[in-house]
Amino acid sequence: MAASMKGLDPSLKKYLRSNKLPDVYEALITGLAVMCPDDPHQFIIDNLKYLIEYGTDELEWDLFVAEFMKPVNRIVSESNLEFIFNLDDESMLMLSEKYENIVTAMPTPEMYEKAYQHYNTKSKKLCFCAWMQYYLIKKKKRLDLEKKMTRAATFHSHRMMKMHLEEWMEWVKYRKGRQAMAFQKIQHVLNVSIGRVIFEAWHTHTLDARRQREYFERLERGENMEDEDSFGQGTGEARDSLSTLPRKIAIQIFKYVDVADLARCACVCRSWKVITQANTLWNRLDFYQVRNRVTDKVVTKLLYKCRPYLIHLNMRSCQFVSEPSFTSISECSNLQDLNFSECVGLNDEMLKLVAKGCKILLYLNVSHTNITDASLRTIAKYCSNLQYLSLAHCKKFTDRGLLYLSSGKNSKKLDYLDVSGCLQITPDGFKNLSQGCTNLQTLLLNDFPTLSDDCLTPVANRLTRIHTMSFLGSPLISDETFKRIAGNKSLKKIKIEGNHRISDVSLRAIGMHCANLEHLYIADCQRLTDLALKSLSTCRFLTVANFADCVRITDKGVRQLVDGPCGPKLRELNLTNCIRVGDMAMVNIHKRCHNLTYLSVCFCEHISEAGIELLGQTHSLTSIDISGCNCGDGGLSSLGNNSRLRDVTLSECANITDLGLQKFAQQCKNIERLDLSHCMQITDGAIKNLAFCCRMLNVLNLAGCKLVTDLSIQYLSGVCHYLFQLDVSGCLLITDKALKYLRKGCKKLKMLTLMYCKGVSKNSAQKMMRHVECVQYSNDEVPSYFGY
Repeated sequence: MAASMKGLDPSLKKYLRSNKLPDVYEALITGLAVMCPDDPHQFIIDNLKYLIEYGTDELEWDLFVAEFMKPVNRIVSESNLEFIFNLDDESMLMLSEKYENIVTAMPTPEMYEKAYQHYNTKSKKLCFCAWMQYYLIKKKKRLDLEKKMTRAATFHSHRMMKMHLEEWMEWVKYRKGRQAMAFQKIQHVLNVSIGRVIFEAWHTHTLDARRQREYFERLERGENMEDEDSFGQGTGEARDSLSTLPRKIAIQIFKYVDVADLARCACVCRSWKVITQANTLWNRLDFYQVRNRVTDKVVTKLLYKCRPYLIHLNMRSCQFVSEPSFTSISECSNLQDLNFSECVGLNDEMLKLVAKGCKILLYLNVSHTNITDASLRTIAKYCSNLQYLSLAHCKKFTDRGLLYLSSGKNSKKLDYLDVSGCLQITPDGFKNLSQGCTNLQTLLLNDFPTLSDDCLTPVANRLTRIHTMSFLGSPLISDETFKRIAGNKSLKKIKIEGNHRISDVSLRAIGMHCANLEHLYIADCQRLTDLALKSLSTCRFLTVANFADCVRITDKGVRQLVDGPCGPKLRELNLTNCIRVGDMAMVNIHKRCHNLTYLSVCFCEHISEAGIELLGQTHSLTSIDISGCNCGDGGLSSLGNNSRLRDVTLSECANITDLGLQKFAQQCKNIERLDLSHCMQITDGAIKNLAFCCRMLNVLNLAGCKLVTDLSIQYLSGVCHYLFQLDVSGCLLITDKALKYLRKGCKKLKMLTLMYCKGVSKNSAQKMMRHVECVQYSNDEVPSYFGY
């Protein structure tokens, strides 16, 4: 329509516009298009009549459209014809007025260019938007495809893992089945082997028991056994089983042999000689066992052989060594531990010679020697790494020597010092010591009757790292000193004995400040009461407690101690001669002390058999001392309920008879140490049962058992082959025959006491000294305290 209107004559175009013919056509066509009447012809006639009647002043393009058919929001503001006529006339007229140079109404090139640019830009925008939409759609498809591929790969991986897991589970099931079959076979073999071993052991034990019973029966019949071997001591076939062992095990066995026996072992055979030449056997030399026989020649020869790897050397009590030995010692440059205690040949010159050569010494013991201040100056100068030093009972050094020691190179490294019995030290000496040796951790001041509060004041104030102190036999120390010492919170171990000046105040300070206390030894301090034990109950780490001869302690104090945090942790408790302690203390110990391994209640007369029966039910105990208690056969039988007992002391328990000892021995077959001294009702019958049941006996004390005869010794020598200490003092019925039995049966016997044995001759005792290392013998009259 616009094209047709543009081609009309302007006058005709003006006529059409003035009479609104195009508008009439537009309104009619719009009404027909929208309303869609059933009779279009009649619709046109009716609308034309309407225009004739009302005119064309209000004519609009949607005049013939019903109101309900018209849109709510008008989208087109003017008719298409108005736009065409306006563009063709008014717009062109305005443009002609604006551009006066333009005569015609045609668009200029600039207008075309601008229109082209607008059209081109719009086209590019449309193309870009279309391209962007296409790209985003492709990108979305690509991302969706990647997600699908990822899910597919994960699914495939899981499927493969599942397949492999199923195969592996089948393999594991198969392997477990095979292992179960193998285990059953091995278990069967093991059970058969164990059964065989048990049967062989039972068979051996049965034969052994039968031979032992026959041996005892022959003894009881009085048959002569002197020319026959004792039980279990048959000769057998000679063979060397030690050489067949692995070298490491053989070396470990030879470590238990002393120097003299090691030299003898080297002469046995070639294989033993090779074993005894191992370096680890010669990094430690102990001449104490042969102290009365060792000479300069022996020492020099041995040290020349082992000086490259010698670390520990014990020359204690070697009386016959002199300068050649000390010169050889000085050549052992790797020596770290050296003991010259009670060595008579040691003097300042010899110690200086050794100190110059052994510059890495860590431990040095020169107790009971004649060294002076010069030796301490030598130690301070050359022993720069020294950590342990014992000067116990060295009487010739003075305070100046301690000044040398505290100002030397090793003063800050020294952490252990023993000056017990050095009564010449004054408060000035302790002051010098505390100024230099500030890192001391252990200080021993035993056997020091002149030790006073003035001596210990600088020690308590300056030596703050000490954790172990010992004052055995120092009666002059008062509560004030122990208050200062208790201020050292690192204190773990303290020993006091024979001090009647300290009271509960000292123990209260220790319990309040020394929270880490582990070991407490307070013996023969008679002013201590139950309050002292109550104060110590807060020491939760206390494991060893010794209150021997503290006679004012009662059951109440023991209860307060064990009811504290330390009760379950106590391992050793000594209540010797605490005469007010009775059965109630045993009840509390049984309830609370579940880790107690050692208990001593010697001469606690208020402990009855009921209390001892409770101790038999304390199964943690391995060592117990009930000497002088009211223990009879019933209490001893109850005590045997604890099969873990290894060390039992029953001295002066006068009510014990053969019956009680027999029941005890049958229950405690692994007993190793037994003291039956002054149990006067014990006879040979009890010793027979003891020997039959307790073959592992190491130490046995029968002193004062006046009914014991040679037959008891014959029983013991025939069975107890591990016995190394025996005391038969005061056994008047023991004769020379008993010593003969001991020589034949007890090959490991190291100590034999024969005091007041009038039936043993001096010649037999001297003969016994050739076989036993230590024999104490006298045939004097039995003292009155034996009670004969």
